[in-house]
Amino acid sequence: MGVSVRPASLQDGVAVLSLLEEVGYYPEPISFAQTFRKTIHDPHFLVRVAEEGGRIVGVATLSLRYQLGIGGILACLDELAVAKEAPGSAKRNLLRATIGRARALGAIRVLKDANRNTPPPARGRAALPRPRGGRPHSASRVSDSSARSARESPS
Repeated sequence: MGVSVRPASLQDGVAVLSLLEEVGYYPEPISFAQTFRKTIHDPHFLVRVAEEGGRIVGVATLSLRYQLGIGGILACLDELAVAKEAPGSAKRNLLRATIGRARALGAIRVLKDANRNTPPPARGRAALPRPRGGRPHSASRVSDSSARSARESPS
């Protein structure tokens, strides 16, 4: 059985959340569900999953936007998570299919800085206290977006 890559569907949400937690993202479950639902239907955002034997073993998210400096569409690989037990071809196939789809949609340039500001999973779990539900708070995710906004806004 090989690894296949396809667009994520609503039914993939739990598996995607689990994979993202493995790389250090800990979104609040309701917020994640709302965001996941919006992004899988947004034409400016790709959510792709790698599947092997009916099991989701990887996820990649990519956003598309216009950039004046390049005179066209810029694609940014935002998140990439592959299960530890996934075959080596899973990550390669997931990246190839996701970036290929972005290029097919007209992306002139692709930035591949996935998970750049995400703390390592061990640090993320140890640093944040667990609430009653068993999941850590999503404070690290908030600081990531604040840092990203500060970097991207002109001074």
